[in-house]
This record gives sequence, C-alpha cells and structure tokens, in this order.
Amino acid sequence: MLRKIILFLLLSVSVTNLFAQSPDDREPSCREKCSFAFSNQREQQLTFFQSPSMNKYDINYLKLDISVEANSTFIEGTALTRAFVVQALDSFIIEFKNNMTVDSVFINGNKRTFTRADDHLKVPLPATLAVGNSFDALVYYRGNASSDGVFAGTMASNGLVYTASLSESYQAREWFPAKQLLKDKIDSADIWITTSSSNKAGSNGLLKAIVDKPGNKKQYQWKTRYPMAYYLVSFAVGNYMEYLHYAKPAAIAPDSILIQDYIVDNPTFFATTKPNLDKTPPFLEKLSELYGLYPFHREKYGHSHANIGGGMEHQTMSTMSSFATTIIAHELGHQWFGDNVTCATWNHIWINEGFASYTEYLMMEKLPALFTGTAATFMQNVHNDVMASASGSVFVPDASLFDENRIFSSRFTYNKGGAIIHTLRFEMQDDAKFFQTLQTFQNIYRDSVATAEDFKAVAESVCGRSFTDFFNQWYYGQGYPTVNVDYGKVGDSIQLRVSQTTSAPSVTPLFKGLYEFTIRTGQGDTIVIVNVTANNQVFKFKSPRTPSGVVIDPNNWIINKTGSITTATPSIDVSNDVTMFPNPSPGVTYLKFPRNWFNHLELYDVTGKLLRRENIPNGTSQFTLNTEYATGLYFIRMWGKGRNGVKKLVIQ
Repeated sequence: MLRKIILFLLLSVSVTNLFAQSPDDREPSCREKCSFAFSNQREQQLTFFQSPSMNKYDINYLKLDISVEANSTFIEGTALTRAFVVQALDSFIIEFKNNMTVDSVFINGNKRTFTRADDHLKVPLPATLAVGNSFDALVYYRGNASSDGVFAGTMASNGLVYTASLSESYQAREWFPAKQLLKDKIDSADIWITTSSSNKAGSNGLLKAIVDKPGNKKQYQWKTRYPMAYYLVSFAVGNYMEYLHYAKPAAIAPDSILIQDYIVDNPTFFATTKPNLDKTPPFLEKLSELYGLYPFHREKYGHSHANIGGGMEHQTMSTMSSFATTIIAHELGHQWFGDNVTCATWNHIWINEGFASYTEYLMMEKLPALFTGTAATFMQNVHNDVMASASGSVFVPDASLFDENRIFSSRFTYNKGGAIIHTLRFEMQDDAKFFQTLQTFQNIYRDSVATAEDFKAVAESVCGRSFTDFFNQWYYGQGYPTVNVDYGKVGDSIQLRVSQTTSAPSVTPLFKGLYEFTIRTGQGDTIVIVNVTANNQVFKFKSPRTPSGVVIDPNNWIINKTGSITTATPSIDVSNDVTMFPNPSPGVTYLKFPRNWFNHLELYDVTGKLLRRENIPNGTSQFTLNTEYATGLYFIRMWGKGRNGVKKLVIQ
C-alpha cells in the first residue's frame, strides 16, 4: 500500500555555507535537436553589427521568389519586403551577407541606388517617410549562400539529394535580405521556389499552386498567413515523394489537419520511416489537448527531408533527417513553443527549447505505446546529463548572446530547460493548473514573443502564488542540490531532518520548494511531500509505523543527487525552552538553557553564510555569544545530545 502525505510543518532550520562557483560546462550531449545539429559548423562566437535603423520599421509581408536546385547552394531571385514605418525613416536598411550579389533594388516600384557594408544593404529613400507610412522594397539578388544558412548535399544511405535552409539563430541573412530581430514577426508571406521538375520544394504554409516553368522546371507557390519569426522562413528542395495523412484534434472535429511530408523518393526508406511519421497525428492531437489547438490548424503541419543531423522547427513544416520519434515530438512541440510564441530575446531561448524538450517527455508519459523507452528513464538520463556540470544557468547571459554553442547548449538550454518545467509542474501540485498555465500563455502571447518573466507572470496568475524563488533558483540560478536525510521514530511520529548542499553555492546556496520522499516501513510505503524553506529542517507526521528506509525524490521531479540517508534517533526541538537576551543585541547576547543540553552552536546570516561555529563545553547552562556584526537578522543554531534549537537574533 502506498500512501501520500503533503507536509508543510517547519520544526528546525539551519543554513548552508558557501563555496566558489565552477565555470560553465558547454559541452553538448549526444542529443541533436533544432539548429544545434550543426553546431560543429558554428564553433566560434558570432560577432556582427545590426543596424539600429531596422527598429524604425515593422515588416508586414515578405515574398520570396527564388530558384534553387538540389545539391547546390546557388540562389537567384527576388525578395519583396513590405513594411510599416514606426519612426521617421530616411533609408531602408536590412541585413544581407556581402557575398550575395544584389543586382538592383526598387522602393515602391522606383529603382534606387544602394550600398553594401557590414553585411547590410542600405537604400536611401527619395524622401523621409513619416510614421504611419508603408513602403515596398524589392531586391533582385543571386549568389552561393553560405553553408551556415543553406545546406546542400546527398545521403548515400537512401539516395537523398537536397538543398535546405537553416536560419536559426542569425543565418537568415545568408540567403535572403532579412531583419533578424525576434520582436518583429513577419505578418504573412509568400514563398515561391522554382526548381527542376524532378524535385519537389517544401516551405511554410499551404501549397497554393505548382506552376510549370520553362526549362523543364516547376514553381512551388507556398502561402502562409500566420505571423512568423524571420529564422522560421524556410525552403527544402530535393528528390522527394509526398506522403499525406491527417490529424483530427477533438477541438475542430469533424475537421482535420493536413500532415504533408516530403521525404526522399525511396520505397525502402519510406517503409522504414512511415511508422514514425504516422506518430505525428496522435502527437498533434494529444498536444492540442495539453497546449491548446495546434496554432496553425488552418494551414498544415509536415516534414521536409534534409541531412541536418537533428531537426529544425520551421513553421508548419519541420526539417529533419532521421525522423526519430523523439525528434518528431520535439519539433512538433516547437510549433507552440518557439513558433506560435517565440522567445523575445535569445536570453530566453528556454521558451523555445525548454518546452520542446519537455514535449518529448510528455509524449512518452501520455502516449507510452509509441516509444520504446520510458518517460522515467528519459528524465533520469536528462538529470544525469545536467548534473555532469556543477554550474550553469538556463538563462543565457547577455555576454553569450552571439555564442550559439551557449544559446543551444544541450545541457543547459535543452536538458535543464526541460527538467525545470517538470519541477515547476511538481511545485504546482495540480496538473489542471499546470496545463492551464501553458494554454493561457499560448493564448496571451499567440503570434508574438515572450520572456521567461512573461511565463512566470502567467503561472503566478493562474496559480495565485509567487514563483520568484523557483525562477531565481532553477532558471537564473546555477547548479543543483545534494539532499541528505536523517530519519527515525519519535514518540507517535516519524521524523525527517532534511538538509542539502548545492553544487554552485556562491550563486544558489539553497534550493527551496517541495521535495518528495518515500518512507519505507514494514507495513508499506508512504510518500511524503515537504516544503523546504531553509536548510536542516525537521518534519514530523503522526504514524504508528517505524521507518526502515527513505528514498529521496523517488519520481525524479527535481534535479538532485542523493546524499546521506541515515537512521538515527532524531533530536528533539527545544527552541522554545532556550532564553536569549538581549534581543535585539548591541554586540553581545546570552543564551540560557538547562545544563548539558547542547554540544555545538553556529551563527548564520540571512543569506545562509556561516559566520561562526562554537563548541559548547560540558556542564554549560549559559553561553555568551559575541555579536559584533552588521545590523540585520541572523540565526543561531544549537544542537547535540539529542536536542536542537534555532533562535532568531536581531543585531542593532
């Protein structure tokens, strides 16, 4: 029999001391997701200038009309940008790599002169445009796109010949004139791709037409009317076959959503890949229940095939190579977290990758028959990878905003990012509110951008409580706790003393929040959930049973290591029987208690820093403590001989 008890009774406190922080570990794990799949080609930190003039206009519409062939990075065509002026504008400036040739530029149909510098295209306007005006900028261009943003090649294993874009995080400018600012989503787009008739061309939105072109070519005309971040604009060209199937979310029954897959035209490969592709509809249907209706349900979802190592969540048509079940789930999760709601800055890539990574876990939990592994094993492996580094935050600091290895850190962005969402779910203790939080967040920030602070505000509104400690510890903070437990029987109760050390104590000295323990007894197991608010807390609950063992965090809710688990006769809390005077203290204070009650005394400040440790001599009944410290609140902890006590001290 398994019983579950939630206990919030605080009986005794102490605080940990602090240690030095170890450096970030940025080495990726073997999991390859999203644009991190090609991190080997992006080993150096990006450094480039982005003109502030791009903040003076918002893009309403983009039309790309380009010619591309499989196994070639050469692109030729036009890019039409329609924009709305939000600050007085005398020049149209947009990012575009210098190696790409610009043949001509037209503003509102009139040919204009232009200059190139610092991977920007600058076009002076005939007159300054006032706020509220709009304009069209049409760029004719050609060139061999850099392999940072466009990948071309073959796969000998299945015969695939392909060319595909991959623009996250700053590589859209490699193949079309792009405003690479996350906050300015492109409201709608047409993407027309002309290629040889032996190829197919996939992209965002709906395929509106396939038009025959001279030279035995075809033009694939794709249209999307959902706002889209610049790096999600995509194409994939290859010797593809088309596989059509459908998802049927309950929210739009009896309607369905098209799943359109472009994969190599190889019957053997299709036969082995189809079972995984066929998991897409049940994934989409389940995620529509958990996150809210698939955000692009009026268009489609699908996959295009390219040898990019992992996958990339291009809006409505993800690009991937292996079609592994976890990658299919991950990239589909991005359609909500990353595409519908995009991180407002790369500092908060957690909005994209943390939730997509947790989508993998959720699909294992909710649809276990579709996986060979288990959700529990998956989470344990994630925790093990995170704890291979003593430090490192999910939040990406400003200094790393052009370091793609840090932005797409497998350990911190993906694994820790996903794991702390699992912890937040546990902290809420209410799955209905957890998924309500996710759906509310999707609704509020639909077609827009958001930060972790935005998500935190939604969670606090839904749950009616603060998550400041949680985010300070797990998102902005670093490291993880090693949890220790002393347990025993005291009268008619089972008593636990819970303590912890942390791997990065100078940054995060204590991980507060709910912790789960399984208490073993001869009459069965009991699950206890306690609220840790300080170190060395003692928790009691009435039970006729005698404990025989304890398991820390049996369900892997929290990134942690198991420390010591010891059975002992727990000490009795006698805090109320200790007299302390004067309090507030002017520089010295006295503690009175019955003779021979304690062996040790420690003084801590409110941050958990140990200031002083004293041995209490045998026979002592009054102890004099020097309190010549800065004004503020302190804690005195006494223990030994089967007793413990904590007193709050104010120093004036």
